[in-house]
Amino acid sequence: MTVRAWHKPDRVAAAAQSSPPSFRWLLIVTLAVVWASVAIGTVQNAVSIGFPYEKNYNEGWNVYNTQRLIDHETIYDDNYWRVNNYPILSFVVVAGVDVLVRDPLLSGRIVALISFIAIGVLAAVVTLRLGGGRSGALLSGGCALGFYYLAAPAWIAVDDPQSLAEALMLCGLAAYVGRPRTRRMLLQVAILIMLAGFTKHSLVAIPLAITVDLALRAPRRLPFWFATCAGAGVVLLALTQLVAGGAFLQHLASPREYIWYNVHYHLMKFVRLFKIPLILLGLCSWKLFRRDRLVLALYGGIAVLSGALLSGYEGASYNMLQDAAVFLAMACGLMLADLRRSVSDGWLANGAFAGIMLGLAPAVLAAPVLTMASKDLGEVAHPRRLLAADRAAEQSFAADVAYLSRKPGAKICESLLLCYESGAAFTLDPFNSRQYILSGRLDQGDLIRRVAAQEFAAIQLRADICDDRLSARCHILHYPRKFNRFTDEFLYAVDRFYRIDRRSPSGVFYVPK
Repeated sequence: MTVRAWHKPDRVAAAAQSSPPSFRWLLIVTLAVVWASVAIGTVQNAVSIGFPYEKNYNEGWNVYNTQRLIDHETIYDDNYWRVNNYPILSFVVVAGVDVLVRDPLLSGRIVALISFIAIGVLAAVVTLRLGGGRSGALLSGGCALGFYYLAAPAWIAVDDPQSLAEALMLCGLAAYVGRPRTRRMLLQVAILIMLAGFTKHSLVAIPLAITVDLALRAPRRLPFWFATCAGAGVVLLALTQLVAGGAFLQHLASPREYIWYNVHYHLMKFVRLFKIPLILLGLCSWKLFRRDRLVLALYGGIAVLSGALLSGYEGASYNMLQDAAVFLAMACGLMLADLRRSVSDGWLANGAFAGIMLGLAPAVLAAPVLTMASKDLGEVAHPRRLLAADRAAEQSFAADVAYLSRKPGAKICESLLLCYESGAAFTLDPFNSRQYILSGRLDQGDLIRRVAAQEFAAIQLRADICDDRLSARCHILHYPRKFNRFTDEFLYAVDRFYRIDRRSPSGVFYVPK
């Protein structure tokens, strides 16, 4: 039997009536503070979308591939020096927006910003459908935005498909919870889930949670669920081959080094960051995840486990745990709703103590967001200071683009957006090509011979090749949190046949000796 939370008597409203009016206002004020804190913490990412400089490595990579789609190229071709291991949908969406914007970088950031806002709205909708009431939904929405930002600030409002895929996954979850498990509903959910999967295929928690929930609560619907998911996947795969052609599945299964250190590092960062709501969740989980919320409990457990394990792949980062952060936000909203019900049922004493506890509960549950806002308040209070770093980065980036534009010929950039803005062709994807070299699927000998022949007009790197500039012999150091996007052999060849011509905040520019 399916529980329809919005058809039940509004016990949350009864709880509100049982508290003195002054304490109901305290709850409203506290929720407003949470939302204001979210705005304070995320405003810089939102207002800086129009500044054309690279915010993370993926931006240049996504812009190049979107531009190739716009130019009707085969973006899943047999050139593995520029691998495209993301599904097609994000590029299609950004290319569609670019019809109006005419700037692939800005188009991608607009899509990401809208998707980010949608994550908060959808988290609130899911919480409401699970019986969280209006106050719980408001808290979930605010925490979803704040927690999602805190898990990986560099992925907010940037040209990357993570937020779009998360929003589509949450659409599927919102369509599933609190509704009868009819074939029509499962068809809708399957389409939304597969659309999300063809946007970014690493978000596996919600599909697995729904599958397990169906197996436990409606096993007769499982064959139809599998069939609809498979059917939607086949249709999207066919469309991918039609639009982008080439070796899509081979690109999607690109090799990556696995580092167990990263699993521990990212998981511990997540636990330290959200320790207060996680502790409260542990204390309340026995009551929070009743039968009609089983799918949410499954979602949370799988999101934490899969996010931690996926973050072990080289190049993956904190964004693998953003899905878990959204789950935690919805759990916070439901914990608030259950606390209010406990007061209404007499489990806690009515009066001042209960009213104050209810009024301040959102602040405790959203403690990471409030802490974030307290650090950023000074910047937001001075708009010129808020945008000063963006203006400086834009000017520096423009100077580097102008410098590269004056160098005719092929170029290699660790900042792919620099090469794109300078008009250089997409010659090399440093990160993914290195993974192919390490797996033995690419021979770096040809690339090193091109370096030795000084075929590249310029090579831009994040930092000097040699870790000790004073040493007579170049030596490259390695340590666990160092991002490696080139092999040592390639870097030593660059040091031998190229010289440093320019340094800037973007890195170091090498030209032929």
